[in-house]
Amino acid sequence: MGDYYRGGRSAPRPRNKRYRDDYDDEREYRRPHHESLLVRLQKELLGLAESPLARIEDGIKNITKLFTSNYENEELRAGFRSLIQQVIIEQPFKIPFVAAVTLVSASSLAEAGADILEDTRKSVQKYLDEGNFTNLKLAIRFLGCCQGMYLEDGVFKLLNELLSKAEGLKYAGNENIAVELTRVVMISLPYILVSSGVDDKQKELAGKILERTSPLSQISGSIEKLLRPLTYTGNTTPGLTCVQVIKLLQISLQNEASRDWTLAALPRPWEAFKSELDAARKYSFPDFAIPAQFENVDGSNLVPDVFFSVFAHQSTETVPPTSDITSHLFRDSLNDTMNILDFNRIAVARFLVDIDCYFAPEVFLKRATPYDRVKEVAGDRSTWKPEDVAVDAVFSQLLRLPNPKHKLIYYHSIFTEMCKIAAAAVAPSLGRAIRFMYANVDSMDVELTNRFIDWFSHHLSNFGFTWKWGEWEANLKLAEVYPKRAFIHGAVEKEIRLSFPSRIKNTLPEAYQILIPEAKEKDIPTFKYDSDDTAFSTEGKEVFALLKDKKPEAEIDAILESVTRTAQEQNLRGPNSYSRDIYITSICYLGAKSLSHVLSCIERCKEKLLAMGQESAEARRQIVRSVMGYWADQPGVGANVVDKLLNYSVITPSSVVEWALCDAGYAALSQNHVWEMVSTTVNKVNNRVRQIVAARPSLAMGDEDDEEYAGILAAYETTLESSKVEQKQIAEIVLSSLRKIADGERVEGGDDDEVFLNMDDTQREEYKHWMAWWGLQWLKAFARRYTIEGVTGEDDLTNLRL
Repeated sequence: MGDYYRGGRSAPRPRNKRYRDDYDDEREYRRPHHESLLVRLQKELLGLAESPLARIEDGIKNITKLFTSNYENEELRAGFRSLIQQVIIEQPFKIPFVAAVTLVSASSLAEAGADILEDTRKSVQKYLDEGNFTNLKLAIRFLGCCQGMYLEDGVFKLLNELLSKAEGLKYAGNENIAVELTRVVMISLPYILVSSGVDDKQKELAGKILERTSPLSQISGSIEKLLRPLTYTGNTTPGLTCVQVIKLLQISLQNEASRDWTLAALPRPWEAFKSELDAARKYSFPDFAIPAQFENVDGSNLVPDVFFSVFAHQSTETVPPTSDITSHLFRDSLNDTMNILDFNRIAVARFLVDIDCYFAPEVFLKRATPYDRVKEVAGDRSTWKPEDVAVDAVFSQLLRLPNPKHKLIYYHSIFTEMCKIAAAAVAPSLGRAIRFMYANVDSMDVELTNRFIDWFSHHLSNFGFTWKWGEWEANLKLAEVYPKRAFIHGAVEKEIRLSFPSRIKNTLPEAYQILIPEAKEKDIPTFKYDSDDTAFSTEGKEVFALLKDKKPEAEIDAILESVTRTAQEQNLRGPNSYSRDIYITSICYLGAKSLSHVLSCIERCKEKLLAMGQESAEARRQIVRSVMGYWADQPGVGANVVDKLLNYSVITPSSVVEWALCDAGYAALSQNHVWEMVSTTVNKVNNRVRQIVAARPSLAMGDEDDEEYAGILAAYETTLESSKVEQKQIAEIVLSSLRKIADGERVEGGDDDEVFLNMDDTQREEYKHWMAWWGLQWLKAFARRYTIEGVTGEDDLTNLRL
């Protein structure tokens, strides 16, 4: 019956499939797809200069011809002009090439060039009104590349006006905004001086600009000394002095001026069209209204950038020196690309890998040239490696002080994508950068050391946790407070948090196995009350059993009260601490399977935990101590649990800080999880104040005569005042405790005597030296943070001897 035909008498019998060979070549007909002119034009512009095999001049010709010959098409005209403004901001590398398109278009159709310049004029005015200095810089850069289209001084007119405003702001005390405006002017000069309109008069105007920027570039603040990524006490290697970028920029521009502004690295795509451009129409430079005060900009949030390079120390120069303007041109374009195009990390990684496509030929070596063959391959040409320049720029943003422009994970992801795109080129550069930072970890700012640990472990997790650990094996013999030993330990701990102990242990050499003892490999830490040697072990097991069975709180309270009474009868110190420890440790053990388990336990026992926390400040510190004691072999998990208890208000920020700086001992400052706890806690307090202050404008719309509105305002002021008081209290605890540690003084609760038992005098002194070193590094980091928040001022820094 399976072959029986059921189609009916009138229906034709279907052809068997094995007889359909004659029909196999039939294809379904589809209407051909034709791209619109605008789409073609957009693709041409977005792909301009991206391939080293394509002639840029041909691309410019094609775009210009298509644009000008169809300029009457309103959709094409509006869409392409809008795209030009977008590319100027989002793809800074391409500004000279977009400017070349504009120049050639204007030589063919004056109206097209005038319209693009007008669009840019509106953009510049908009960025001035907003106080958006990065976008302002890029828009002026475009105008600078189009300098040949303007009559007389052109863009120099705007630069001089900006300098006049910067000088006025400096004398008015708003130095941070003055520095930003000065930097915009200075970095614009090279692009003007490679434009089609450059002549001796233009160079003379540039020289006068440099005379005016010289005093402005020397502005310094009290916080500058706290922004240095590396701190050297002995002889410094050239390039490692960590000077403000604007000061180095002034020096490099003066050096370039002495060489008659050769600017060999910048592309000049318009030179192929010189005859057409010379005959093109010239335009008057527009006027701009510069805001009187830049009210939309909070000058206190602007801090000077300090130059940092991981390759400046090398015997063979693979990145430009800071005395060369090329260094700043590369770094500026790379940083802007990363920080503006943050919504597309893959595109950013591609731009960074292809950096050699966007500058003049022969500026870079061939990609992936081995470091030991750089001089041999380069000969008399440049020894700069494109991958080194790109990697150096990403690290400068990842390790930027006081804060990076974006979340740290974003810069992590750029490195990951770069390695995926060009592993053969990028991986060796990363290896040399890692070795440089590890070699200088004892000179690096402690906040950057912890960022380095986070990135290093995260990056290894993306590539099988493989690293040449044998290079650092000798440092395993050092005490735990030595910075290099602390880095190794912190990196391994982070790797374990990103994976699991047994896997990480298999990736480490034999000498490193001591970092992952058997206790650390357990999925669930041991419940100390299972041991009969622990005081009140019987009661501890009973409390855990009651919690596990979800028995009433009354039954648990009865046992805890009996523990307290017994401790009092035995004259034990802090009798209540024993009952608290039993309860907290039991909750940790019960929720040890996962974070969701422990959160469920905290939520179920929240009322009891809140009551315990409200007993006293010592009780809250006890809670932190018990949590970290249970998770001693997995401290990262313990830090996470403490953070959750802080969110539930079981403990307070001061209890976390006091435990870390007083109870955990001096050596705790060398541990990554302790930094994470204190840093996260301080940030929460600071962010709360910042959010409350930011909410003030939303309350300004009410009527002050209205009683309800007056009550809301009063509540707001009370909340703000209490938050600021808490912020100042935390700052006092942090800074005073760290100053004592830095001075080698003992802090209340700190107990490090036992670590000295097996040390001779020399070892003891070295250990104390590094403990004080950690205290000073932490002090600098948090003094910087509180100075930016406005909690501490210059007098406070003086009192802290910073």
